[in-house]
Amino acid sequence: MEQRDFDILASTEGEALVARHLTDDPERVALKLRNPAVTQQIRMLQRCRTKLPGYYAARCIVPQVAYEQASSEATASARTESILSGIPLGERRLAVDLTCGLGVDAWALGRSFERVVAVEVDPLRAQIARWNFDRLGAGNIEVVADRAEHFVAEWPEDRTIDLLYIDPSRKTADGKRVYSLEDSSPNILELLPDLRQMARRIVVKLSPLFDVAEVYRRFGPEACVEVISLDGECKEVLAKIGFSNTDAGEPTPAMRVTVIRRGEVRRFDFDREIPTLHTTVPHPTDVSTRDEARFLLAPDVAFYKTRTVEAYRTQYLAPQMPNDLWLDGGYLFADELPAEFTGKTYRITFRHPYQPKVLARMLRSRGIRRVNVHRRNFPYSSEQIARDLGVDLGGTTDIFCIATQNGLSLLFVLRID
Repeated sequence: MEQRDFDILASTEGEALVARHLTDDPERVALKLRNPAVTQQIRMLQRCRTKLPGYYAARCIVPQVAYEQASSEATASARTESILSGIPLGERRLAVDLTCGLGVDAWALGRSFERVVAVEVDPLRAQIARWNFDRLGAGNIEVVADRAEHFVAEWPEDRTIDLLYIDPSRKTADGKRVYSLEDSSPNILELLPDLRQMARRIVVKLSPLFDVAEVYRRFGPEACVEVISLDGECKEVLAKIGFSNTDAGEPTPAMRVTVIRRGEVRRFDFDREIPTLHTTVPHPTDVSTRDEARFLLAPDVAFYKTRTVEAYRTQYLAPQMPNDLWLDGGYLFADELPAEFTGKTYRITFRHPYQPKVLARMLRSRGIRRVNVHRRNFPYSSEQIARDLGVDLGGTTDIFCIATQNGLSLLFVLRID
């Protein structure tokens, strides 16, 4: 988006055109109006209805790149709520968002902090954020157009920030994706000593691909980790600094899993020493019964990301069913379903040793030409499995390929939830 596009959209005429055609087909609007800025705004607001419903309702201005980089409102709210559990009420006066962007994170913070300062390096994006905050009624958020490094260098030594939030950009100026913290902008590792001096607590949003074990090496052993998933997709890895020693009523866990599913938020806390990579825990009574289990349970992706699948089974599920839930091949198996489970559940309809030629004939005889392959710690890729079985990926038939102590197996299942 360029300045002239913003000027059009912020004008009375531009606002009226967007409101009048908001529910129309953008392609037809483009032919009718010949106004690319309005057409693109309508297209982006329609995309906001699920991810950013508040921005949609307020008819905010939403540039495409900023939209793609922004947190969803559901994720930002869940993250803020989790962060607040480790901050006393008397220390919720000032929050700083060093990487404002579209402003979704700053808006979430502004609903709980007395004042928020949002720093945005791009002057036009800062102007858009101010306009949007006015539309959202967020009068306690101040937008500063500045480089994060300069803002930090100029911050008064006698002013303490209660919470500093930063989501470093993982793209270069020409749009190429970067993966290391050193290549992100701003370089959080270079800024970290100064940030520790100016803020009581720091939250760094990392790539969903970031290894949680690396958090402690990069940010120190006192750091806390949180992984947030939304409807089965890992969205955020958070490094929390300064939360381990808190006067808040609720202690901050060393490892937290936050799962947002169908609008419901669930949190699971673990000790740092517990997470493991175990994929098999034998049935406590009879190992052979794993081949007779009725149900397969796939915990939410956030448990796999944090290596807490076994800890989740032990701490949260085993008390419900101590002798009827075991881990094998990276999945949980049970004869009965637990009362509450965070993940996907399947009824096992058929199982067979992984013998591709036999299984391929079986699939052909049943007229199955497409399958969804679920695999974990299996020696072959989904594409290789599909080729071995003579099918394509996709469709409505789910199969699980698992590697257990008894060898390689394929399970046909029916999705329950």
